[in-house]
Parts: sequence; C-alpha cells; structure tokens
Amino acid sequence: MVERERYSRTRGLPQFITAAMMVTTFLCVASQGQQFEPPTLLKGTTDAEIWVGMLPAQHDGTTSFDTDFWMGGVQFGRILMTPHGPGPLHGSLQWSLNAIPLFIVSNLQSTYGAELDPVVLRWNFAHKGKMTPYFDMAGGLALTNAKVPVGDTSKFNVVAKVGLGWQIFSREQNSIDLGVHAWHLSNAWTASRNPSANGVQLTVGYHWFRIRHAKAADRRETDKKGTP
Repeated sequence: MVERERYSRTRGLPQFITAAMMVTTFLCVASQGQQFEPPTLLKGTTDAEIWVGMLPAQHDGTTSFDTDFWMGGVQFGRILMTPHGPGPLHGSLQWSLNAIPLFIVSNLQSTYGAELDPVVLRWNFAHKGKMTPYFDMAGGLALTNAKVPVGDTSKFNVVAKVGLGWQIFSREQNSIDLGVHAWHLSNAWTASRNPSANGVQLTVGYHWFRIRHAKAADRRETDKKGTP
C-alpha cells in the first residue's frame, strides 16, 4: 500500500518530462534558419515569463514524508549589464521578481498556497545559436493554508533554489525556458519542528522579451518616414 501511494504521488513526473520534451522539439524545429543576437545579452532588455514546475521531495530523507510540489507563476526581470567575464563565463546579469500564485503540496493531504521570490539572480551565458544556457539562484517565502509537512510544523516556509537552465528561441524576442534546480524548503525554525524538504525541481516557461534598443530603432525609422 505504501509503495502504491508513493507511485500515485509521483506518476505525474514522467508525464511532465514528456510534455516538456515535446514542446522543446517543436520550438527547435520552428526556430531553424533564424540568426540573431539573444536579447538576454542586451542591457536594459525587460523579460516577462509564465512558467510551471514540479518536483518530488523528501523531508530530511524520510521516505514516509515523500511530497509532490506543483507550482506555476509569472516572472518579471531586467538585464542589468552588458556582457562581462572571461572565456566560457562571458555573459550578462539579470534580476527578476518571481510571483507564484499556484503552490500545491501533495502529501498526506492536499495543501494550497502561494510563494514570492523577490530576488532571482540569473547569469545568462553568451552563446551563439538559438539555445542559450544560464545559471541562476533564488530565495523566497511560501505561505500555505495548512502546515507543511503535517504535524507540529508551520504554514510559513522559506524556499531556496539554485540550478541551470536553457532558453530556446523560437523568434528574436520569444523563447521557451527549461530549468533544473536543487530545491529546498524549511520553516527556518518558526515552529518546534523544522523538517526540510529537498528535491530536484523541473520547470518549463515561455518568455516575452522587450529590447530597449528596438524602441530607439523604431523611433529613427518613424523619423525617416516623416521626413519629406
């Protein structure tokens, strides 16, 4: 019975991976033949993203507390600098705000909540081609309608993650984002027990970039058309 319950809680992971692979393959085919400089390397570019993610996690390595986390949100960011750094580390720094109104915890009960990550720091590596890698880290707060995990714990938890991802551009200002992160949740001892949850988070997102330089180019083009 325990094994059956554990399987039922994690059966969504293969389906999630399969869907992500199908979407990625489609966008790779759609982007063939297009060449452009990734907007992630242009200072002042703004970034809006919608994304979904999931992970199976364990609380302090205790399998009886296996938990599935499902989440979805929006992220808003900005490229803060022109590319810097030596060799393969050459890239640009991005800051983002991550709002997660969909935060579902499935363990001995279903719990719902929301998360806010006020600081998401991402290093976009300079890479020629349609697939651009990045490294990022984030920290935030999660609040749920019941204690996570059940017991003498807390409805308030701190979340931290660090990992890698890839953006695949379907066009100059749009990309799909695939991320893999080491993920951690704990209540920071705001309760008498603090059983941390740890796992590997998989995410899929879609980006809309707005390039600041494009505005100036559009204005110049408009001025030329208006000149007799």
